[in-house]
Amino acid sequence: MNMQRSTKKLLNDCGILIYNFPSHIDYTSIAQRCVAQCKTHLPDIPIMSVGNPIAGADHHCDMDNPQHNKRVFGNQSKTWHNLARHLAFDVSPWYRTVVIDCDYMVMSDQLHKLFASDQQIMMHRQWYDITNDTVETISVGKSAIDMMWATVLKFDRTDEVQQFFDLWQRVIANYSYYAKLFSFSPHVIRNDFAVSIALKQLVNFGSVDHCVIPWNIHTTRDSVEVKSIDTNKITFTDTKSDFDVAFDCHVLNKESLADAC
Repeated sequence: MNMQRSTKKLLNDCGILIYNFPSHIDYTSIAQRCVAQCKTHLPDIPIMSVGNPIAGADHHCDMDNPQHNKRVFGNQSKTWHNLARHLAFDVSPWYRTVVIDCDYMVMSDQLHKLFASDQQIMMHRQWYDITNDTVETISVGKSAIDMMWATVLKFDRTDEVQQFFDLWQRVIANYSYYAKLFSFSPHVIRNDFAVSIALKQLVNFGSVDHCVIPWNIHTTRDSVEVKSIDTNKITFTDTKSDFDVAFDCHVLNKESLADAC
């Protein structure tokens, strides 16, 4: 793995990491929009791009394309480089870091609450389905482990968090074993499943309530398309109508998001 930071020391001791690797989808356009949204609503928080440079980011960390996944987009299986977030502890130059997927569109300053929290690890557990107006929790396979979303991950630079990242890497390295143990598919490595298992191991399979971000992750399904996006709202369209969203939102239909960006 080749990593090289473009800065030796940052003035702030907190920041946002956003990964950007090549794909059949124009992730660079999505990532640039993600950075622009952060700059609008979180102007005091520095941003570091990882992988390919992202215009507008304050700092950059070069990284070779990581281990790739296969994911079905439409009816076709495509290569998907998404297995690098477990290296965020080594990449981040800050004491307090928030990692966000580039398809997470920031529309508010709500992430400031994560930077203000002294909880060492935080992720979402419940997701709010915007179109169906429902809140759901997903299980890891057929286990009793609730899935944590790796889409937004807050962590501090502590020994306990280092242990969490070590466990995360171990789960990915032995993903087939855990897939069999917890009865889920081994063919596509899900960061969400990997972080959930690692976090449970960290707390000796006890409660992870203290690690839950205290609001739901607002998400649109793959079938919902992005019609347009500006700094303060996203306009979506589905089979029923167009509708606007003016809060932080995880967009699953990446193709339409790339087109809108």
